[in-house]
This record gives sequence, C-alpha cells and structure tokens, in this order.
Amino acid sequence: MTTRKLNCKDPAMRLGLQLFRQGSDVLEGLFAGRRVAYAFQTRVAIRRACDILGLKPGDEVLAPGYNCGSELDPLRDAGVTIRLFGVTQSAEIDPDTVARMIGPKTRAIYLTHYFGFVQPQAAAIRAICDAHGLRLIEDCALSLLSGPRPAAGRLGDVSVFCFYKFFAVLGGGALVVNAADLPHPVALPRPAPTAQVSKQLLRAGLARLLGQDGVQDLKRLTGRAKARPEIEEEGQLHPDMPGHYYFAPDLTNRRISGFTTRALRSVNVAKAIADRRHNYLRMLERLDRSAGLQPLFPVMHADAVPLSMPIRVRQDQRNALVRNLKAAGIPATAWWSGYNRFLDFTAVPDACALKNSVLSLPMHQYLDISAIDHITDRVNALARQKA
Repeated sequence: MTTRKLNCKDPAMRLGLQLFRQGSDVLEGLFAGRRVAYAFQTRVAIRRACDILGLKPGDEVLAPGYNCGSELDPLRDAGVTIRLFGVTQSAEIDPDTVARMIGPKTRAIYLTHYFGFVQPQAAAIRAICDAHGLRLIEDCALSLLSGPRPAAGRLGDVSVFCFYKFFAVLGGGALVVNAADLPHPVALPRPAPTAQVSKQLLRAGLARLLGQDGVQDLKRLTGRAKARPEIEEEGQLHPDMPGHYYFAPDLTNRRISGFTTRALRSVNVAKAIADRRHNYLRMLERLDRSAGLQPLFPVMHADAVPLSMPIRVRQDQRNALVRNLKAAGIPATAWWSGYNRFLDFTAVPDACALKNSVLSLPMHQYLDISAIDHITDRVNALARQKA
C-alpha cells in the first residue's frame, strides 16, 4: 500500500496541522468558541435554523437551482416559499441575478459551497443581504474542512455542516449561529431516533463484515434491494429524488447521536485535510480530458478541501458510466440526479444541466494512491470507449 506524509509546506493545511497537534477532536477543534448545536443530521439543523431566523409560512427564501433538494425540504416543512436562482455551468452564482429576484416577501438567501470549494461570490451575496436586510443561510455540508480557517461558514447569519460526508461516522450535523442578534442555538431537546440509529449501526456492521457487495447481495436475497433512482428513472426530464431525502417532521429538533460524537473524537483532522487535497490533485492530473471528462473544478484553490471529484460528462453517457464504474466496484455517483418535486426548476436550465451531467468519484482520505490511480484509470478507460 502506498502511503503519504503530511505536507507542512501547503499553507492550506497549516491550520489543520495545528488542530492535529492540539487534539484531533472534530467538534472541539473545528467549532471551538462558536455558538453551535449538534443535530441528528444536517436537515435537522436546517429546520432548526428556520426557527432561529424567525422564518414564517409565506416568507420567501432565494436558493440556488443547483441543489440536492433534500437541503431545501426543511425550509418547505417550515412553510417557506422557495424560489430558485440560476448558477453557471461552473457552479458559480451571479450576484446581480440574485439581487434582481429580491421581492417584498424575501427574507433570506441560501448559499451553498459545492464539493468543498468555497463559493467565489460568497462575499458579494453577503453584501446583498446586508444591503436589503436579509438573512444569509450558509450551507457548508459539502465543505466541512474548507475555508481560510476550517471550518468555513463564517459569513452566514447561520451556517450548517455535515459530518458523515467527510468522516466514517453515523450521520450528524451542526448548526452555527454567527449573527450576534440571533439567539444561541441551545442543545436540541429531543434525542436521536433510536430506530434509525439502530438501523445505521446494523448497516455499518454488515458493511464491515460482508462488504458493500455482500450487503447488496443480502438485500436481494431478502427482497429489500432497490434500483438506484438515477438508473431506474433514466430518460425522465426531472426524476424525483429518493423518498428518504424529503424531510421527516418527526426528526425536528433531534440531537446528534452519541455514537457519532464519540467517533468524531478519534478523527485526525490534519490528515483528512492533507489526504483529500493530495488525492484530488493526483486525480486531477491523471484524468483524460480528451475522453470528455471535464472536472467541475479544474483548479485546486488554497482554501479548498474537496468532498469528491465532480466531473462533467455528456448527459447521455453519465448514467452508463455510473453503472459500469459500480460494476467494477467503484462507488461513483450520478450526483444530485433527482429533483425535489415541490421545487420549480423551469427557470434554471444551467443548474439542471449540472444535475443531469455531473459524475462524482470518491477521493476521500481513506483511499491511498494506488486506489486513486485505479479509480482514475478505470474511468479514463470507460470514457475512451464512449468517446
């Protein structure tokens, strides 16, 4: 197995290395001194943020058209009207477009940092909120370790984070309140749901014992296997996102599981930062652009700690690539291929183009160089066959 050493010369890793020296506890290292509450999942944190911000039924929130759909469903549960603004096909927000959409019912703007890359127009969106008396909800679920000082999320009146996307833990999210005039996000009053935690533990145990292929075989034998929506619903203009992506009201105000907080105490923050950046650069260097593989973020920014490797491919090839990569044992994803059926995407064609064409490859800290090279070689070979 090929290993790596932490690179102290990378300025974007220095703070992570300091966190490592001080102790690797994610919660203490990343959220020290911040007004934070820990939730069962990020959607619970977002739903709680609606209450802290005083959002009421009929209030309007402007949100990016390039979205999963699950992160906006808690706003819908709070009775908020959601209007989508466009993003470019490089996943950037146009502040002028957002400003023109502000109306008398607009109360907040929702800002997302994609794939661990801080939104270039974040400061401009903050300025628009200040000029119009609006709140800013900053979604850092895909960017937990990013920013000039990890964790990011210091521009929003509130910011939300996700743990399981970056670390091998059972769910968990965070709500940080930055605005001094908002109340402290006290600990959520309801415990983590026992049934869901038990199911997560069972699933994690089976995956460790049988491997992911073994878990799928077991599901097929018991009749519990489900086709992936991005494959099952191929050809639909706006296929629905999976049902469990919608917000379940019973999760409201449920706090993080103790299993998650205990696991986070043993995380090596500095190594995660270093390895993710190293893996991304390695994959970026080896991807075959001539085969139609276009990285959504072709440059590694100094404050970026990538979630995965998002690649734009032809829409008519994306799902076939996903199927073939999964058949080869590589957990590629047709990223955000499903649509929240309660949102109107008709005015955001570029965002829909991203939802229909982005393929996500794993490059997390648990993969060594040989695994990264194997993934890259395989996707290159499959893309060349399709080119």
